[in-house]
Amino acid sequence: MNKTWNISIGLLGAILILTVTSWLIFFSDEIETPRPGDVDRAEPAPSVSVKRIPGGVDQALKAMVSANIAFNAPSALNLNDGSQVHLILSLTRTIAELKEAIAAAGEKHGASIKVANRMEAKLSGYHFQITPITPEIQAVSRELPTEWRWEIHPKKTGVHNLHLTLTAHLEIDGQATPRAITTFDKKIAVTVTAMQQLTLFFTSNWQWLWAAILLPLVTWYWQKKGQGRKQSK
Repeated sequence: MNKTWNISIGLLGAILILTVTSWLIFFSDEIETPRPGDVDRAEPAPSVSVKRIPGGVDQALKAMVSANIAFNAPSALNLNDGSQVHLILSLTRTIAELKEAIAAAGEKHGASIKVANRMEAKLSGYHFQITPITPEIQAVSRELPTEWRWEIHPKKTGVHNLHLTLTAHLEIDGQATPRAITTFDKKIAVTVTAMQQLTLFFTSNWQWLWAAILLPLVTWYWQKKGQGRKQSK
């Protein structure tokens, strides 16, 4: 009994040793023992050629000078009314002096900005019809003020935004290149009178009104008139 047991234990041990040996031989090519420095080793970043921004851009920006501006913006408009927006830029006058020079209606605003020798002023607003009165791109004088004017007409009731954007045209590599300086956003409330509301209602719904009200009234009138003729006979 003991001899049989010893033989069985020996066979199991031999099978176990052979299995482990085979496993090590089979996976020796798949598993590579990490070498010092291989774990979490960072690959060097590929060299990238970075194109530098030409220095002329920064030089042109540094060459810009300070100026004062003032402009008006109506806070409210009637749907059928128009208004003017007046912008003045000056290198010599104060903001208070520029505000006094604006005769157009509306609240007056002022600020100090950087300007180039060519400036563009653009007025925009989705719910407004805007007509420039003066050129939007103008040369800036060091002594005389530079002025812009626009005629605006609202197209829809409600509170709508009006945007005034000032852009400097810089000389970069021999070409005039625009660079936005600042944008002013103003809200304008567009209102209508009671008579205008009534007119708008009839204008927008005349087909429905004709079918629902006017046509039956006309029909009733002619029927009434026909009955009166019969009675008179």
